[in-house]
Amino acid sequence: MLKKSFKIDNDIYSIDLINKAIIDFIDFVKISYLNSEIIIESNDDDINEIFNEFMNYVVWLYNEAN
Repeated sequence: MLKKSFKIDNDIYSIDLINKAIIDFIDFVKISYLNSEIIIESNDDDINEIFNEFMNYVVWLYNEAN
């Protein structure tokens, strides 16, 4: 299993939106959030693509809320 972390700016991305996205993605991939970092664990080689899709979803959630 591969594991990679990504630093997140909490001034831009709210913790509530990130937690909602994690809940929605949990059936597909193991994602956690700790100390302003998203940690993704997957058997898929393209963790960067998973992260990009995750962040696209966070942005979509933000747009839906506003």
